Amino acid sequence: MSEPISKRRRPVAPEAAGGGTMIPDEVLLFGVLVRLPVKSLVRFTSVCKAWCATIASSHFARLHLELARASSSTAHLLVPLPRKKRVIPFVNIYSFWPSVESNVAKLIMTNKDRPNGIPKFTIPLHCDGLILIPSIMGHTFVCNPATKEFVELPLGTPNVVSNQRVAFGFDPSSGTYKVARHFLRSHGEGKKVTEFDVGHEVLTFGDGKETLEWKATIDPPHPIKGRTPICLPGFFYWSAVQSVADDAYQAEVTTDAILRFSMRDETFTVHPNPPCRSCLGFTDMMCELGGKLCYVHSPYPLEVSIWLAQDDEHNVITWTLRRRVSLPTPRSVRVFACASADHDTIFLSLDAWVLFKCNLNDGSLEKVVDMCHGLWYHHEEGVKFVHGSLPFSHYMVPYVESLLRIGPC
Repeated sequence: MSEPISKRRRPVAPEAAGGGTMIPDEVLLFGVLVRLPVKSLVRFTSVCKAWCATIASSHFARLHLELARASSSTAHLLVPLPRKKRVIPFVNIYSFWPSVESNVAKLIMTNKDRPNGIPKFTIPLHCDGLILIPSIMGHTFVCNPATKEFVELPLGTPNVVSNQRVAFGFDPSSGTYKVARHFLRSHGEGKKVTEFDVGHEVLTFGDGKETLEWKATIDPPHPIKGRTPICLPGFFYWSAVQSVADDAYQAEVTTDAILRFSMRDETFTVHPNPPCRSCLGFTDMMCELGGKLCYVHSPYPLEVSIWLAQDDEHNVITWTLRRRVSLPTPRSVRVFACASADHDTIFLSLDAWVLFKCNLNDGSLEKVVDMCHGLWYHHEEGVKFVHGSLPFSHYMVPYVESLLRIGPC
């Protein structure tokens, strides 16, 4: 519901002989200022209490976000992570415009000092201008690079293994943002993975409550794998182990499934993996492309195939091969994928080091930048550097700036 807006009129030009020119605050705020960048709006909160209350309102933030999305921005964020450190002193977040200035990344946020540092994290997640940084050790951080808000979420239920993953997204049914995590309550050595005691819980913010807390959901029907999940409006998609069997050579054969978690009714449904692979391999990953679930399969170091999911008439996921791509250089571990503003284009990052833009219509690749040796990271006061051969992963996520708050107003 929209918050009340002051109807007081504010003069915007000196009075002339024929009378003054007046613009209502509502027109000025919702017709003009709402189109400005966040940095400017933060300054305008000091004009008066009415402006401050309006700019801080959820209604204004939502309208500002919708206009920012409509601008067809090609902005992305880069979050570098040292590969060999278990704890880092802080997280640097950089703005990056691969379609405009592909060799420059500008620092836009560094979190405040945390006494114990930031534990090693996996691929950051983005939703509506908010960035979630998931530590594999259980700590979870959410920040807004535009407003510089940085929040550590409370710890969830203890996990007997240190390989957690976290989902993050918007729930249109409630108008709130939700974070989900899976965990193992217990397991025994030598037992089948299907015998693990697994749990799942959700944390909600943006609902006006003063405290952030985890709420248990029903347990997943299968053990969730330690791989980055995907969020599409109203749903989380996890990779899970459906079964384990022995083949003719007494080797374990794993069959995976996609678990779709509904944020509205907090239930799971089970869906098949794409036909290219019975399990989510170490060289594969899921991502979002054009509002659809995307599966990036790399069976060989010089090959990648892009699969897209859609629901059939029974709301069961079916898969279609979108494009098979030949890589110019072999990947060592994994090909990371990141959506672009153009639904016919996807960014492919070889080992989170070398970035390519892929045309999904013909499978052609255009090299954007070698993020190790060709990407300049700019800090304030003219400081700039490249990471060179230092062992860093350069994680890239889509981005649109927003005024959304994480903590209570």
